[in-house]
Amino acid sequence: MTLKRLARLGAVGGALVALGEAGHVLLDRFGTAFGHHLFHVLFAGGAAILFGVFALVDIRRNGLPRFSWSLRPQAGARE
Repeated sequence: MTLKRLARLGAVGGALVALGEAGHVLLDRFGTAFGHHLFHVLFAGGAAILFGVFALVDIRRNGLPRFSWSLRPQAGARE
């Protein structure tokens, strides 16, 4: 990962955290329990969608993940 890409990712992450905290404080000040909880649901849903996008981009670039270990015992291994 390049330094430029890491800086961009940090800026986007920081902006999302700041936006989330600002919305959280605003809804607390208004005393709206429904809005407060809806905000948490939407924020978590957005994070799940963002993770899914990152996972799909990674799979598209690098293919499906492969594991170096197997659940089958090797021939000649002691049990």
